[in-house]
Amino acid sequence: MDVDSTRSPAPVPPADAPARATVGAGGPSPASGEPAAAAGSGPGSGAGAELGTAAPARVVLADIRDTPLSVDECMAAVLLPDVGGIALFVGTVRDHDGGRAVTDLAYEAHPRAAAEIERVAAEVAAGAPVRAIAVAHRTGHLRVGETAVVVAVGAAHRAEAFAACRRLIDDIKAQVPIWKHQVFEDGAAEWVGAC
Repeated sequence: MDVDSTRSPAPVPPADAPARATVGAGGPSPASGEPAAAAGSGPGSGAGAELGTAAPARVVLADIRDTPLSVDECMAAVLLPDVGGIALFVGTVRDHDGGRAVTDLAYEAHPRAAAEIERVAAEVAAGAPVRAIAVAHRTGHLRVGETAVVVAVGAAHRAEAFAACRRLIDDIKAQVPIWKHQVFEDGAAEWVGAC
């Protein structure tokens, strides 16, 4: 084992100090004299134990707005005490589509779009081991670089958050009736539908 002689030695507690758990690369370890728990045992060990004791996932925000969106709002909405990882997707207006320059863009939503975005979010929440979901989609006229959609998913672990975040944005684009009207530099225009 190599020893870095430039580092200060770890502090040594006084002899009369109470034993405490220490945190190292493998997580908390028992203090001296305490038995180590068997791998995979104890409260909170393994995905099944966490899911069995955790509250069901909930949709904390599902909204369609004609005002600017806030990434911070969506992130804060899913930042719950039992969340260990948050995955975010932020869709922005780009200056091109299909090899053509975009000069103007507007989103329009069907009157049922708000109910549909909530339904899609609830389906993802029910079908994934996540704790909380927030989604907001913009309507109206947007400039290049503006935020069009924000999806935030909070889960106990990053893998579940990433997977649910991807599914949610894909399902929104496929199922929620929001249309994009693009005007190109050459004057041509097109409508692109979500479903």
